[in-house]
Amino acid sequence: GRSRTRYSPEFPKRFNPVEDFGPDILYIPNRCILCTRCVRFMEDVADAPVLNVSERGDRAFIGIHSDQVLDHAWAGNVVDLCPVGSLLSKDSLHKARAWELDKTAGICTGCSQGCNINVDTRNNVVVRLRPRSNEDVNRYFMCDHGRKEYRWMNRGDRVEVPLLQDGEHHAAVDWDHALQRVSEILAGTSGRAALIVSPNVSNEALFFAKRSLAKFETRAVFRVHRVDGEAPLAGVPNLALREERAANASGARALGFAEGDPNDALDGASVALVLGDDLEGVEEARLEGVGYVIYVGSMLPTVARGAAVILPAANTVEEDGSFINRDGRVQRYQQAKSAPGMARPAWWILAELLREMGEGDGADTAAHAFDMIGTVEKDFEGLSYEAMGFRGQKLATAGAVSG
Repeated sequence: GRSRTRYSPEFPKRFNPVEDFGPDILYIPNRCILCTRCVRFMEDVADAPVLNVSERGDRAFIGIHSDQVLDHAWAGNVVDLCPVGSLLSKDSLHKARAWELDKTAGICTGCSQGCNINVDTRNNVVVRLRPRSNEDVNRYFMCDHGRKEYRWMNRGDRVEVPLLQDGEHHAAVDWDHALQRVSEILAGTSGRAALIVSPNVSNEALFFAKRSLAKFETRAVFRVHRVDGEAPLAGVPNLALREERAANASGARALGFAEGDPNDALDGASVALVLGDDLEGVEEARLEGVGYVIYVGSMLPTVARGAAVILPAANTVEEDGSFINRDGRVQRYQQAKSAPGMARPAWWILAELLREMGEGDGADTAAHAFDMIGTVEKDFEGLSYEAMGFRGQKLATAGAVSG
């Protein structure tokens, strides 16, 4: 704008410097229209009255106590609420203009709440995550922990091609050869199997993973990282950053997986299928004691580098799929960016494996894969992608899937 006021040279134009409100929030007073949305959100919704209107008249501005910072677990929502861009997130500052971003419907993977979000991407890179309204789950809000979940989505240390063990090394192959090799391993192996999955993979992938080991006596387990204490948003019932830091633990339970120790599952197994788990804490000796290890995931743990077959999977923002939140609500998410190299959705990989084994026709879309779940799993009967829309639907046994 103008550097000088039009009223009179005698009255200098008012200018207030940018203020740092806390870990992620900047305040630009010169844009502020004093609507007090941020003040009212922190007082009435977050129940943490750290902001106020300081001074009066033409000197008024949004103030914060000198001994306080805006570090509340839900403080990032004031950036979304600000109508003029006076409150900014340091984390996304200068990364992109709003009109340069592609927005895709997603589900937050930060905890079991299952908040609806928009995944904002630019040039095939996730730039930020923002809340998407759903009155039944998170209304219009998301926590600051969830906002930072985009960082792992852009990791560069990815598995990009199928790999088969060749002596002490691995050889890159195409999908046909990789799936044929896995089919041969499963057909030629007997005894007991271990199925170790991440609680952050889709319902569709979990379903096909279990079906691929149907001939074995299988220990199917998953692990959930938990923290002490929840961080609720006081003014919104049943909304909190949950102790259970997993997006689809409820989905794993609904599909028959049990929470357990992977080390125990590996004991005595002749074949192990690992789906997305980082294998942290898994003893290398136990993994080496398994006849064949098949790893399906986006990033390869060091302990799994001796796997017989390594199959590159897309991560959550690179595929379509569904999760089940802590309340038993099944919710869809959409692909926001392309996967690197030859990586494919885990549900596609495992459905193609079943086709190779002569036990199905594969699945071309996540909707097709989800419909197949409903033909086998009674709790999923009557659900479909079209019926769920982007608000989700509850399972018939919704009360039995939460941890």
